[in-house]
Amino acid sequence: MTELPALIVTGVGAHADPWHGLPATSAALAEILGERMPVRRLDTDDVAGGASLADAALLVVNISGDLAVDAAAASAVLDPILAAVASGIPLLAVHSSSLAFRDDARWAELLGGRWVPGVSMHPQIGSSLVQPSTTQAPFWVYDERYSHLEVGEGSALRAIHTDDGIAHALAWSREGSEGHGGVAYSALGHGVEAYRAPGTRMLIHALVDELTGAEHQVSAPDAPNLDADLDAVALDYELIALAASGSDPGATGFADRFDDGELLASGYLLLERLRSGGALLHSHGRAVGRVVPEVDGLRVELPDAEVGGRLLRSDAAGLVLVAERGEWRSDSAGSAILLGADWRAVVVHGPSTVKLDNRVRLLDDLRALARTQKERNA
Repeated sequence: MTELPALIVTGVGAHADPWHGLPATSAALAEILGERMPVRRLDTDDVAGGASLADAALLVVNISGDLAVDAAAASAVLDPILAAVASGIPLLAVHSSSLAFRDDARWAELLGGRWVPGVSMHPQIGSSLVQPSTTQAPFWVYDERYSHLEVGEGSALRAIHTDDGIAHALAWSREGSEGHGGVAYSALGHGVEAYRAPGTRMLIHALVDELTGAEHQVSAPDAPNLDADLDAVALDYELIALAASGSDPGATGFADRFDDGELLASGYLLLERLRSGGALLHSHGRAVGRVVPEVDGLRVELPDAEVGGRLLRSDAAGLVLVAERGEWRSDSAGSAILLGADWRAVVVHGPSTVKLDNRVRLLDDLRALARTQKERNA
């Protein structure tokens, strides 16, 4: 382990966007890099304010830019980054960093590629196969798959994915020269769940190995506990049903199961099973709540959650849990219990109150339709 730290720069303000939980993914990166070196975390305001980027083994950039607004002035943040790399410090940039500093060509030149507005895109987030170009085996990860990125000459591909028969760059690297540090980029990492995937962790370590010239032995992850204490099923794009273990959460008849044992996803809503029991609820890459079966029923922890009839609503998290069996009891701030031995709830996801309400109504309509069809066919 080197004594010099990795400096992780997280985008804030004009160097962030509404869709990425950059502080959370920087924390996940810090956990990975902490296996091999000390880690210090800064944000773009710190850099603009004069925080030193010197005396580091590695500079890691996890930033972005809101394409819906005018690009922010780049120099206050970009100039120190360029100077650090010019001094010999290698740089690793991740995910939405390819959207950053879009009005300053120096960033794309340094990075060796960029997101091109109106050309680059990503399919719907989901589980996809990543194919490293090194000896690392292909791996599956739940993440966005950046596509049609512009990759410059001199950038060596380190991983790709395939969409609609076309191969797209997901990671690349560039050798340092004339005292400059090398540069690597990984498009993975929309949410913290992506960094928990063993394949993503191995890819990050491989890129850092290349940049620093020091190999790190990646330990094998613990085997997941598949003896889940709750059952779950993706009902449609933004609905996941939860039920006590041994029951059938998908009995509605329109379930579309998407479950690899640890993650169950539906759109940007994701349920991550915990080895200690229960699960985390993720919204757009952020862990926003926790569900834990107890003797009395299902405990749900969500920020500012409020009970209203059969609904447990958290506008802060953008989630509603609709009770199909059981009865809600408020427990404490941000916590409630769905009482009953055979409790069952549906998690409804949406970014706004209106969308949440629309999804709840749609869920009711689908159930009413199923009942009507059953009655007609009786």
